[in-house]
Amino acid sequence: MSPTRKLPSPIQRQVEAYQEAWMQDHQAALACRDVEDTTAVGISVFQLLAQREDSWRDRVFRGVEEFFEEENQFVLSLFRDWLAITEEVLAGLPPFEGQFGSIERADKLRGCAAEARKMLEEWVPPRISGAVGLREMTLTPEAAAELDRILEEAKRLPPEPPRPRMQEISTDELRR
Repeated sequence: MSPTRKLPSPIQRQVEAYQEAWMQDHQAALACRDVEDTTAVGISVFQLLAQREDSWRDRVFRGVEEFFEEENQFVLSLFRDWLAITEEVLAGLPPFEGQFGSIERADKLRGCAAEARKMLEEWVPPRISGAVGLREMTLTPEAAAELDRILEEAKRLPPEPPRPRMQEISTDELRR
């Protein structure tokens, strides 16, 4: 044998095996952290979608924004896409949970997915409020000027004459 080429010693092989085992565990732990990051992002995206939907529904309800079926389908597709991706993420969690016990916020992501499923099953498009008083009223400059004119005109009207006072009756008389 040449002095420059030496076979690894049994101890050197043990050190290499030890390093390899550590690297595998370390890489699995890093992958677990990546899964936890993905879980956190999934939760955040769901919250953003829910806030966006609430805001859109409120604008339509108050009459600030007109309802369009295209927008309705777009919002639905955002939730459907999020749910499809999330179901894939959730399907990949059991091996990590088996190896590391629990994945941080996995239960929260499962809850978000259940909420999204229910939301999609019970979806009702938003609509404008039937109570006109709940709608946002925005006046054009011309309408505002007309309202100002009417209010100024009302100030110049003579006061209403006093009305005669209604006759009071006792509760006994009222019961008869």
